[in-house]
Amino acid sequence: MKQLLKLSPPEVGRHCLEGAPALLSAGVLAMLLSSCAGVQGPASAPVITIPPQPEEVVVAKPATRPIVTPAPLPIPPARPAPPANDTVLALLSDARVQADSGNLAAAAANLERAIRIEPRNAQLWNRLAHVRLKQKKYALAASLAAKSSTLAAGNRVLLSDNRAIIEQTRQGR
Repeated sequence: MKQLLKLSPPEVGRHCLEGAPALLSAGVLAMLLSSCAGVQGPASAPVITIPPQPEEVVVAKPATRPIVTPAPLPIPPARPAPPANDTVLALLSDARVQADSGNLAAAAANLERAIRIEPRNAQLWNRLAHVRLKQKKYALAASLAAKSSTLAAGNRVLLSDNRAIIEQTRQGR
């Protein structure tokens, strides 16, 4: 008691409240025991139910990542790559001379031989498409121009020429 007199009023209130829950539960327990004093039967411990405490629900927010846009790929030069093989150069030159002179079958044969040597050369496929267009083989010319476009890899001049060939085949049919 002497200790309580030395404390300030807020400290006294706090000190007194520290023991309040224990004192309250002891009083409740005493009342329950006294009410059961006249009842005979097996002695059992009193059951005290504590109401459930509401659980705190934590909602996790999804992690956000910054959106990264890749840099555009560089566009290759617009000039067609010349054939690297001397045989292909000779066959291409012969095919041009033959096509200009009207010998379209021989020009097509030379271009087909050149394509067997360099099958990934878009320029050869394009030249053969021109020859087939002059022969009025429209479906074949369109197919050859489409193949050239798949191999052109950003060559705008060649892609534009292939589109023109395909458009002419549609008009010629």
